[in-house]
Amino acid sequence: MPNEKKSFRFDFKIESVNFDEKTDTFISIIVPHPERYELRTVNGGKCYFDKFDEVFIPIEEIDKMLKWMQNKQILSNPPKIKSGNAHIIGRMKYIKYYLDKQTENYSFSDKSEDFLSSLKKDKQRFVILSIDLKDSTELSQILSDELNAKIISLYIKEMIIIVDGFGGFVLKTDGDGLIAYFPEPNFIGMNDNAIDCAVTMKKMIVYAINPILKKRDLPELNFRIGLDSGEAIIKTLGVENIKIHKDLIGETVNKAAKIQKLANSKQILMGESTVLNIHTFWRSKINIFNLPNDWKYKNKETGELYPVYYLLESW
Repeated sequence: MPNEKKSFRFDFKIESVNFDEKTDTFISIIVPHPERYELRTVNGGKCYFDKFDEVFIPIEEIDKMLKWMQNKQILSNPPKIKSGNAHIIGRMKYIKYYLDKQTENYSFSDKSEDFLSSLKKDKQRFVILSIDLKDSTELSQILSDELNAKIISLYIKEMIIIVDGFGGFVLKTDGDGLIAYFPEPNFIGMNDNAIDCAVTMKKMIVYAINPILKKRDLPELNFRIGLDSGEAIIKTLGVENIKIHKDLIGETVNKAAKIQKLANSKQILMGESTVLNIHTFWRSKINIFNLPNDWKYKNKETGELYPVYYLLESW
């Protein structure tokens, strides 16, 4: 909000939308989201209690926020994938065909490289998503090299399509995993897109890829996903005329990868920075993750260990 370096989320719920024919404008009535905020009186003053972050927000601060928002540009980054379930159903025929028959020829392109090269500044905020396969070594020992490579190629392809469908970019793939990012300027929207992407990835593997593999007597894929949000530096790495590319460097990228490695099989974990900026719907479906003793990342403001949360299964 007003402090761009320290954004926070405040969710509203639309109660009604009316059209004014005289001015050709829509008028919306919005209220603080009732599932998250509770109106209370504290020391004689009215405030909203945030049931998730357990903080009191004076009505005066909300008024300041709304005044600050006047005449500001409304940013929107709607995903191309409108329904994760519909997307998964639509891809199942292709997955079966690919496993049974398909071989493909590719023309090389890199949307991430083009996007990062277009940026005017060398540091900005992103949501980083990291996914890899758990127990992939055992998978490679069970299957022939050719079949293992085909399954990995299929899984990576489907994950890339989902990332693109939610407005993200694939930074890199690394064997059985990939790192993706969701960029500004819509900081709130990119956090929502990132978690929707992670959930759709999980559904794709659990409800489409794995059942299809199982019917062909092939081992199922175990995966883990980690998310974190914050700043990263855009840097050109490599040597010209040999190998050169744009990369993201910084603690946010490192934390996302480390958070992913903490996850159990088929689990989605996310750092506190992501959690603070996701929609009320998802905030109600997470719980604190028990960190291992060797977890070293700290909240730079409080000095305490950086919290990690897991997404509940009941969504």
